[in-house]
Amino acid sequence: PGQYLVVGNTNVVAAAGAIKYVPPGVGNTDFIQNGPPDGIAIINTTTQTVIDSFSYEGPITAANITGFPGPVNLVKGRVLPTATADSNTVNGSLCRLPNGTSTNDDETDWKFCTVPTPGAANGP
Repeated sequence: PGQYLVVGNTNVVAAAGAIKYVPPGVGNTDFIQNGPPDGIAIINTTTQTVIDSFSYEGPITAANITGFPGPVNLVKGRVLPTATADSNTVNGSLCRLPNGTSTNDDETDWKFCTVPTPGAANGP
């Protein structure tokens, strides 16, 4: 709570104070899977609980995650519309707006932001 988590390759510069995670094998490449549908889950491996999750470019409702018991639903509330997606042509990212707020409804919580702010407050 109260911190930012930035997941990306080694070239992504995170704001001071943010937690940065580079997935194994990614290095400075763009080899983080990107193709519909996409999703991510942040899991407490000690308690085997989902801390947060997100699915876009289509719903992922039964993800099988290595070491986690049973399938995981990455959709919270209403599915994010497929029109709200990352872009391969426009600089930007999906961001949670308003910043730091979760209503547990993906359609309400996530927007495409044209200015990426890794590890800092999200803005439209």
